[in-house]
Amino acid sequence: MRCSLLENHVYIATTGEYRFCCSSQEKGNVETVWTHTPVQWINSDTVKRAVDTLAKDEWPDACNKCKLEEEAGLTSRRLDRQHYGPGISHLDLRFGNSCNLKCISCWSSSSSSINDEAEEMVAAGITPIHPVFPKSVSNWYDEKFFSYFENLPVKEVALAGGEPMMIKHLSEFLERLDSDVTLRLTTNGTIYNPKIVNILKKFKNVVMTVSVDAIGKRIEYIRYGSKWSDIERNIKEYSNFCKVDLSPCISVLNAAYYEEIEDWAASNNFKIYNNLLVTPAYLHLKNAPDSLKKQFKHFSDWKDQPADTKMQQLFVENIIKTDNFRNIKIQEYLPEVAHAYGIN
Repeated sequence: MRCSLLENHVYIATTGEYRFCCSSQEKGNVETVWTHTPVQWINSDTVKRAVDTLAKDEWPDACNKCKLEEEAGLTSRRLDRQHYGPGISHLDLRFGNSCNLKCISCWSSSSSSINDEAEEMVAAGITPIHPVFPKSVSNWYDEKFFSYFENLPVKEVALAGGEPMMIKHLSEFLERLDSDVTLRLTTNGTIYNPKIVNILKKFKNVVMTVSVDAIGKRIEYIRYGSKWSDIERNIKEYSNFCKVDLSPCISVLNAAYYEEIEDWAASNNFKIYNNLLVTPAYLHLKNAPDSLKKQFKHFSDWKDQPADTKMQQLFVENIIKTDNFRNIKIQEYLPEVAHAYGIN
């Protein structure tokens, strides 16, 4: 096996830590932006070991998501991305965890709002679902790091977060990129920044991937803090100057409502690229109660896999804890999901 992501692609997490890609699940790499340049990372022992492991038709531990997807007959990120090179042609950058939403499937290292909520829970004597993320290592990017990306044969830059529209120094970074570079932004769609939009218009190819996990009020629960009217308006504004795709994070929360996303996408001529949630496990499709799985008209690959009842109990505990703290009720937004888990 081979993965071009390991050879021609650089991913930097919100912590400033290098990782194989956005799907990999390393326990912790020692290589960071403070210790390695992108070229040094590509040539590091960590990457070389992963390349050698794949060459033996074995899976590195960090590549479990691709392994699971391929075993289920799905197209993994490894198989989907074979057009990279020569050299470091693709960058996937997370400049920090600044974000205005508290999505249920997210965590503190990718959302400053979730991190703030975790701190509030601790202060209230409640054990948070997500550990408090050390703020000293978040939002790592500043102008001194731009030299890392100069003189590389970059063809495409992907930016996510956090929420990229909130990232400090984003405008300065974009202004220094060549306009021939294909630019991809993954956004929650809640923010329309005219300054950033004007800069984006200089690029020949811009793809805005919007994380639309549900339609209407359902998304306001799954991606807590959002307003569907804002998202819908901003998506249509983006579509006036760039390509817009939808990328729902598929989990037990929204699989039963997937046709609503399909219908809205079709009515607006947007393509959907599904992002199957792997972690946290209590939100994975395979761990849904049987009564809920029967409502999944799509994603049949996971219906026959046995569910972990401990994960179902953890779902109930976490949802109730979160709902109580936020003073909301899942049954008012996702009644079929609440009923399947016995949440009344």
